[in-house]
Amino acid sequence: MDAKKLTGLLLVLCVFVSLFACNRSSETEPSAEAGTKAPATRTPNSGIVTMSPDGEPPEISGTVKFTYNRGTTENKRRAANAYIDAFRIQYPDVAVKRDYSSSDMRARIAGGDIGDVFFFDDASVYDYAVTQDALMPLEYWMGVLGIYPDNVYNNIFNTGEVNGHLYYVASEYIQPVFIYNRDALTVMALDNKVRTDWTWSDFLALCEELSAGGDFYGAALPLYDALIFTSFISAYTGGSSWYSIGNRRVDLTSGDMLKALEEALDACRAGFINIGLSGGFDGREPVFNYTTYPAIDEAARTYDMRSVDWDLINLPLFDYPSIGIGSSGVGVYKYTDNPGAAAAFALFFFTGEGQRAFHGQTGGSVPVLASLKNDYCWRHAEDAWADKNWDACVYGIDEYACIGRFECIFPYEIAELFTNELTAVLKDALNGTVPLKEGMAQLEKKINDKWALL
Repeated sequence: MDAKKLTGLLLVLCVFVSLFACNRSSETEPSAEAGTKAPATRTPNSGIVTMSPDGEPPEISGTVKFTYNRGTTENKRRAANAYIDAFRIQYPDVAVKRDYSSSDMRARIAGGDIGDVFFFDDASVYDYAVTQDALMPLEYWMGVLGIYPDNVYNNIFNTGEVNGHLYYVASEYIQPVFIYNRDALTVMALDNKVRTDWTWSDFLALCEELSAGGDFYGAALPLYDALIFTSFISAYTGGSSWYSIGNRRVDLTSGDMLKALEEALDACRAGFINIGLSGGFDGREPVFNYTTYPAIDEAARTYDMRSVDWDLINLPLFDYPSIGIGSSGVGVYKYTDNPGAAAAFALFFFTGEGQRAFHGQTGGSVPVLASLKNDYCWRHAEDAWADKNWDACVYGIDEYACIGRFECIFPYEIAELFTNELTAVLKDALNGTVPLKEGMAQLEKKINDKWALL
């Protein structure tokens, strides 16, 4: 191995020591087949590169199959195709077989017919890497290929690590925002109350004003969504004070832990905010709608078809601001016949060329590279939406962003329990069946008891 390659590998190892992991213990020419056989007939790859006797890195060539289960719409296929085209400029000896069918990913993994590289979100990393043992670690390939994570948002990069190995390459950054009916606010002379620095109290007061008429109510905000819940549970206490990974405990009831949740429940009962767990909002339309970048296109086109002026705004800030974030991305199938090319295809998402290609299309999203935060490639710079507030999609990313998905915070079994029970606790509290503090205390006990046994 020459000095340059050795230096690259050592740099990657240093990066991994310094970064703390996520808290969880048709075809392009040439057109060769990818050959994804059943796992029983294939040998898993450790991900550790074996250098050839002459010291040269392995050749990146052959064919890989890319399973992209979002590729059922023209826009999503356009983003994937642009990424593939950019990848093949960098790696012309690699053919990419496109697999854009919508299917059960777990079943395909079990059956061995998943692509060499496949798409999923950060909530599935632990499941695929550990529970199903289906992913190949990628950290060694970063050194061989000269691709380093220093420009990737830390919270996003860390969600790809499990037990000290990188199994997941994030392709898109996901942050909750509001898409809102600007015409409705203008008619009621309330448009000046929408600001980037607005507080939760400001927002509640505005929602009450908007709900006074007969056609609208304030907002649709699913309180049970993990990206929202993680912001609300720490709203008046700060950061990660509601859980301790080291002590294997959650605290869902102390002090003002439940204050923001109670305020949201009260607003729902009053008809100001629809938290997605009750009726009573029929016949009225929310002025503010919770969304994330991948869903903006459909919502915006609906407004456009109705000739309604719309815009985007970040969620309001609490006393201790935090914004629950997530991502989607790719991993390499452990039984791939072409680990080098598959790793190159996946890790290309950590490059500026790959990010610009994917997110420069209408089916893309927000880049995961800090250097592209203000880049025009994802901001609809050349169409009618160029003047929209795209800054909302990255607002507070450096100051307030925190890992938002339960599966990326807790062990898989705890995250599953949280997800399965949280909605019922909130619904019981909303309906008055079980007070919120009592329901959360019961959930807290279930989680802590189970966590102690893991």
